[in-house]
Amino acid sequence: MNRNARLFLAAAAMAVLSACGAKGPLFMPEKPIEEAPVAPAEAAPASTDPLPAEPPIDPATVPATDGNG
Repeated sequence: MNRNARLFLAAAAMAVLSACGAKGPLFMPEKPIEEAPVAPAEAAPASTDPLPAEPPIDPATVPATDGNG
C-alpha cells in the first residue's frame, strides 16, 4: 500500500473509533427513595454546672510576667 492510502485508512479508523460510545445516559436513573421523616431527638438534660470545667493550669506553661501586667 502506498503512503497516502495508509494515512487515509488510519485517519478513517480514528474517526470511526472516536465516534463510538454511548450518547445517552449510561444507566437508567433510579426512582428517588422517599425518606421517613426524622423525629427530633429529646433535649439533653440540663447540667447543674452552667459552664464547662476548665482544665487545670500547669505553672510550667504559664508565661512569666514582669509585674506590669
